Amino acid sequence: MDLIKLKHYWIFIITLLFYCIGCIIHFIAQKNGTRPQKEKEILKKVSPSTVLFNSKNSNATVDTPENDYASPSNLFYFAQISDIHMSLDYNKGAQGHLLFFLKKMIPLLDPRFLFITGDIANSKKYGGMKVGTDENEWKMYHTILEKTDILQKNNGTFLWDLRGNHDCFMVPEWSSPYNYYRTYSKTKSRGFSFLYETSYGTYSFIGLDGCPAFTPSNPFFGIIDEVTMDTYTEFMDLVKTNKKNRHNFVFLHYPETTAKFGTSSTGKRWEDYTKDISLLLTGHFHNIIGNQIYAYHNNYLEIELSDFKLHGKYRIVSIDNDIVSFTDYSLPLPELPFDFKTSNVEDLINQPPWIFQHPIAPIVHITSPKNSRYILKTNREPVKESLTSGYVRVLVFSQQSPNDLKLSLFIDGKEQQVQFNYVGDQLQNSSTTKKNNKRSLDTINIFLKKEKKRGETTPVATMESQSIESKVPPLWVARWQSTPYDDGRSHELKVVAFDSKTQLKGENTIIFRMDGQKDDLDIPLRGQFLLKSVFPKLLPILFGIVYLSYEAIILFSRLYAVKYIIPNHDNLPFLPDRYIGDLIFSETKSFHETFFKKTFILPFIEAFTLNGIFYPLQILVIYMLVFPSRVGLMSRSSEHFSRFCGEFLYGFYGSGQWTNTYDQYGIFMATFLLVLYLDTLLIVFANHRHERNHLLTLIILSLICGFQLILSISTTYMHGGILTVLLSPFPVWIYVYCWFLLIMIIIRRFRSYKPVTPELAPIQI
Repeated sequence: MDLIKLKHYWIFIITLLFYCIGCIIHFIAQKNGTRPQKEKEILKKVSPSTVLFNSKNSNATVDTPENDYASPSNLFYFAQISDIHMSLDYNKGAQGHLLFFLKKMIPLLDPRFLFITGDIANSKKYGGMKVGTDENEWKMYHTILEKTDILQKNNGTFLWDLRGNHDCFMVPEWSSPYNYYRTYSKTKSRGFSFLYETSYGTYSFIGLDGCPAFTPSNPFFGIIDEVTMDTYTEFMDLVKTNKKNRHNFVFLHYPETTAKFGTSSTGKRWEDYTKDISLLLTGHFHNIIGNQIYAYHNNYLEIELSDFKLHGKYRIVSIDNDIVSFTDYSLPLPELPFDFKTSNVEDLINQPPWIFQHPIAPIVHITSPKNSRYILKTNREPVKESLTSGYVRVLVFSQQSPNDLKLSLFIDGKEQQVQFNYVGDQLQNSSTTKKNNKRSLDTINIFLKKEKKRGETTPVATMESQSIESKVPPLWVARWQSTPYDDGRSHELKVVAFDSKTQLKGENTIIFRMDGQKDDLDIPLRGQFLLKSVFPKLLPILFGIVYLSYEAIILFSRLYAVKYIIPNHDNLPFLPDRYIGDLIFSETKSFHETFFKKTFILPFIEAFTLNGIFYPLQILVIYMLVFPSRVGLMSRSSEHFSRFCGEFLYGFYGSGQWTNTYDQYGIFMATFLLVLYLDTLLIVFANHRHERNHLLTLIILSLICGFQLILSISTTYMHGGILTVLLSPFPVWIYVYCWFLLIMIIIRRFRSYKPVTPELAPIQI
């Protein structure tokens, strides 16, 4: 092969080299993306301390299993909400829902704890064109917490809030003044961890902060970095040493499928502890594919909660004699999202809408028997005991006295002749009894793990005792005969509570099996797939398939042209300003023999024979494997990080830190398909035809051009303003060049000339 022919193969060698470099960068980004670099010591200091709550009640009865199931012993419950998205732009839902929940529902439900799993603020303006945390949104949140006395409830042990991805938009680092979470939230640390110790067992709670250490824009995927994994593994190791520990509850804004879990500094992984998790409680997906998105992983059950912003969803989780039950409810409002007519929190607080005086129907939550759809894999639930205890146990939250409620039990649609008895007052001290609102005193001992001082090898632990006032669970029990249902089949159990004063009713339904076997989740497969698909692993593979299929089309077409066409023609145009189909007819004659070859192969060979089409597109495509696709001021000012950073296929890189290491694969794949892939097909098939353009074709092309222009400019501008638009090889530059080629082809087809034949080839047109 002489040098003239060899010069056409250099691009193939460069392409292979860039493939190799791209793979190396990918693995470097994935490894370093979970390891904070510059702010590591600061993050360690703000990691949560381990807190032990010791709840004791002198009247607790633990004599026999039957006595346990006949009284409100061994029972507590907590609540969860997620994705509030507070914003001055919203009159409906959002902060109005939160105020209603904290002011009306919390006094009624009175859970032991309330967990908010992220996306407290919205951090978006102008339809998403401007992103970044907004202090006004966080001030609204803090005002609601203060005015509803939530911050002081149970001596400050009631509320635990986490960050979501919206809470760290454009927050360059934890110590940044734009991290309003550390100022206005209740928790104020990167997650939380505490042990709740009772006379009947210990229960562990840990919340993980999944926000990247460095956040230049608006991430969708979370990163559980090395510092957080250190906290998590230390806590789980501590839990394992407690023989009285019953259940471990993990809270995270991001479902497992959207979180990248790093390793601890000692090499421990998330998978090393999943067998110890009872429930993973998450948010993030809103109502993307339905109200309920649950899934069993290898060792535990994950339950994602729909958003509070528009759908007003909240969750009650009860632990009753170690049987874990949960129910997702909607706020009792006439419509969701409810229109509060104003986004101003002060106005809502000072002049509450009429809905705050509206009666609330009884809220029913069955705690026993166990719902057979949600049997935990930890084998820590006494499922058989709850089924054979002889009692149905139900929490009923009502504004009315128990005397005004009537409970009914239905099994498989048939009403049962049972009598429900209210036992919610059974554990109360007579000295503190108040009519219809009786309470008991619990003692809480808080153990704080403080920072190590110089010369110390272990953290210093201190203890302070507190007394809190908590309402006895509003429990109803009824004896029932379970033997007739011991037939190896699933049965439906429903409890209905009727309020005779307001004529309102509430109900709750579960599925049970007397043999203790687990039923299917009865969740749409798309919901289970969403939680189990592991996007951090799937997206790079999907992008690789899309990318390599595109490359195969280009490179094999070009390879044919280099071998059989280009050496025979030294007068080929650089740009597609002339039709070359007839010019290269003799070299492509075999492709005219069948419809498939002529329609789907020949156009690609014709297009990529031209240097002006092949080289710019191929260079830009392999460029994105090694170099940044966008460059600019893509973050806010901070002490340790520069505003200037680059967006690579593998994530953002700035000031020595990789971040958002999986978001970009999804974004690049969508842009790749909607811009580059589509435009290449348009160029190829438009270039193949040499007759005049049809009006309908021009209209369709104009619409596509406008759509891609908006997509390319808006997404790029949102990341870093006009500078980023100018310094954006992908998608802006590649969009501009593709449409330059298309416009040239359209102009060529408007010109009226005869096709070029081999005899006329030497003549310039």
